[in-house]
Amino acid sequence: MKTQPAEAPRPEKEIRLNIWLLPVLSGVFAVLYGLTGYRGWLVFFTGLTLAWLLALAWVLLLARKLQIERELHLAWATVGDSVHETLRIVNKGFLPAVWVEVMDASETLATPLRLVAEVDAHAAWTRHPAHLCRRRGLYTLGPTRVTTGDPFGIFSLTIHDRHTSTILVTPPVLPLGQLEIPPGGWAGDQRRRRGVLGRDISEAGLRQYIPGDSLRRIHWLATARQDALMVRQLEAAASDDWWIFVDLDADVQAGSGQDSTLELLIVLAASLAFRGLKDRRRVGLVLAGPKFVRLEPRSDPLYRAQILRCLSIAERGNASLADLLAFGRPTQPATLIFISATHETAWLASALWPRRGDNLFALLVDPAEFGADVEQGKLLATLASSGIPYSRMPRSLLLEAYASIRRGTRKSPPGYEGGTRYLDQGSASWQSMD
Repeated sequence: MKTQPAEAPRPEKEIRLNIWLLPVLSGVFAVLYGLTGYRGWLVFFTGLTLAWLLALAWVLLLARKLQIERELHLAWATVGDSVHETLRIVNKGFLPAVWVEVMDASETLATPLRLVAEVDAHAAWTRHPAHLCRRRGLYTLGPTRVTTGDPFGIFSLTIHDRHTSTILVTPPVLPLGQLEIPPGGWAGDQRRRRGVLGRDISEAGLRQYIPGDSLRRIHWLATARQDALMVRQLEAAASDDWWIFVDLDADVQAGSGQDSTLELLIVLAASLAFRGLKDRRRVGLVLAGPKFVRLEPRSDPLYRAQILRCLSIAERGNASLADLLAFGRPTQPATLIFISATHETAWLASALWPRRGDNLFALLVDPAEFGADVEQGKLLATLASSGIPYSRMPRSLLLEAYASIRRGTRKSPPGYEGGTRYLDQGSASWQSMD
């Protein structure tokens, strides 16, 4: 589906006089010739005036006939990918641009583009620069500044092209084939059966008979022991939906830059979301970095792009894991997956209450591997005593995820299609090429 491109912002052009002495001297020679009538002053006046007038005419022509075109061929990439663009300077005039400097004025690029060229009359100069995506995030190419001038250096012309192009760089994705998420129920409880409406039902315990209860739910052995009618208390077990809670609380993070618990948490969340969607599960996402984000579970391919976009631009926040649960806990039983580098245990009270059939699982990153002076022993013991399964994810996974940058190639898990190709045609609207 193609959309009509919006009107691109018009370039701003600025002409600057570099040598102010020339017009001043022209005026001085004109005055001297008028006072003395000496023909030498007339020659100087004529030569200088023609020089700067010719330079001005040259620059004015370039201002009308010089154009810049930038086409970005990939607007969605993954860390380790190279994004290529086409940069073209077109000179439609009959005077050459003896020197042209092209600079990318973007504030989000680590190494902005800078090229110098010469463009002949009625000709075009084309280059195909590549941008290596080293870190996740939302990056902007542009605005672009083109500087040129006359051959004498008297005037300079600056063209400010305000048009920008956006690249979304998503985090790398790991297969995580060794990770086993327990099935639904109470922390892996397998005692469940199909209900009348097709939902998964688990036995949550026994209670006394209440008039109106089905006789088929009476537990006769317990009734004989208690000498009172006892019935099985049933509730919906955890569904196949995954809710991923990503703890981006700044107080529990360690490390800096790309070698940090924050980056490993983001990589794990992206990898787990990809795996869940690949397994045809519905995946939801809850995080706060720094704004709260809550994405309801879905399974369509476009939803994966929405999850990856949220994770690509996520940063440290001020919300704890307990705050995330209070904000984004689902209303129906589901599998809740917590991805965190915390060593605190306070959030477990929110995770375990109310006990309504949610399946709980924790992916833990050890901040001590990133230089923090904390221990997770108490948290691990509490998880074990509460019956909540967990898995500790080592720092080596982060090194593996970003190893593609050092090797110059990116290895993706099976079934990962990578980025979607888009063509930017000089507007803010992207048009799909696929």
